[in-house]
Amino acid sequence: MEPTEHLGDATAPYFFLSYARMPQDGSGSVNPDLWVHRLFQELCEHIKHMTAHPGAPGFMDGSIRTGQIWSSELGDSLARCRVFVPLYSPRYFISSWCGKEWAAFSSRPARHVDAEQPGDPSGVVPALWSPVPDRRLPESVREVQYIHPELGQRYRTLGLYGLAKLRAFRSDYEKAVLHLARRIVDVGDSVVVEHGDRAGLSTAPDAFAAAPTKTSTTGRTLRISVAAASLNRLPEGRTPDYYGPSAVDWNPYHPASGRPLARIAADIAESLEFRPDVREFDHTAGPAEGPEVVLLDRWVLRDPEHRSALGEFDSSDLPPTGLVVPWNENDPDSDEAEYELAAQAEATLPRRIRLGRQACRPAVRGVPDHKTFDQVLPDVVQWAEGEYRKRAQPRPPAGQGTERFRLCGKDSQDSRPQGHRRNAEEEDRDEQP
Repeated sequence: MEPTEHLGDATAPYFFLSYARMPQDGSGSVNPDLWVHRLFQELCEHIKHMTAHPGAPGFMDGSIRTGQIWSSELGDSLARCRVFVPLYSPRYFISSWCGKEWAAFSSRPARHVDAEQPGDPSGVVPALWSPVPDRRLPESVREVQYIHPELGQRYRTLGLYGLAKLRAFRSDYEKAVLHLARRIVDVGDSVVVEHGDRAGLSTAPDAFAAAPTKTSTTGRTLRISVAAASLNRLPEGRTPDYYGPSAVDWNPYHPASGRPLARIAADIAESLEFRPDVREFDHTAGPAEGPEVVLLDRWVLRDPEHRSALGEFDSSDLPPTGLVVPWNENDPDSDEAEYELAAQAEATLPRRIRLGRQACRPAVRGVPDHKTFDQVLPDVVQWAEGEYRKRAQPRPPAGQGTERFRLCGKDSQDSRPQGHRRNAEEEDRDEQP
């Protein structure tokens, strides 16, 4: 076997930890993902001792420093890491962001270091954080082995979180973490995963989209469309600090918030038990399979092409859409442009803004900070879901139903359904004198 350092990028993290964030309790005093962070640190410590890897042993999105472009650093790590470690939990498989991470890593071609090694190579090493019923696993991952038999029944019953929380099972937890680290290194040594597209996360599909939890007929999918600028297409007079490679990287509340607004919105949607479908705004995409919310960056209205697309969206016959207009009151660019862009928004989107005032007036007036955004978005989502339900077409179950009886004469050929008509013998008997 080749030495570890020859198998990958020495500057890339050895593994990428993919997990579903827990929602904040509102106080901000306690990190709800504290135990995941501890697991991450323990895995990193083990891998330092098990390898000569000169780069970072691991990456998780909680380690991103405030002010950095979230998707750029995360996407770079995901495109170059050797091993992908998804933490299975009930929340994990309803997270579209986790599904995108899985899809982005899985799109990277893999090969065995030993060409004669049997089986399909994979750099995915799942770990059970908390138990997930098999029936709730998406079809796309059901064939992936995530139970480590050598760790015993307690691991399968409680998961790493349960073992960590119970003092009596501390030794079981330590054994499980050490085994997981060993497995990560084994896969990193034996499988080469080629580098991927560093900007591919924004456009990656959701690998879990076909999960049984998705119920589009009841509006459980929430489309989050981001109408915002990007670094390669900045509006006139706009500072680039608030933007990233694509519209979904927009962070209007920089530097107070270090995360893109779309990611914050997706987390809120998941806490409301929706599957978020995050995408760049596209007025030609057609109706969503559930309610939709548009996050509007007023600055794009200085771009004639964006302004035209938003105007066509406003005048279209698409269903009512929730609208949220963030406007950072501490943004130095805002002072001179606020009234001009607010008036432009009214002129371009009169119908959507009028409906937005009915849904949640503060949402379209200009949401000043990320804490207010956390408060108004659920109200807008609730309104959008109500509007969607009013207009949703009933979908009968698949299959052919029984034909209804018709009130016709007794000799009419159509007086009975095909399956209930008299047979030829009965009809001949009736015709005899």
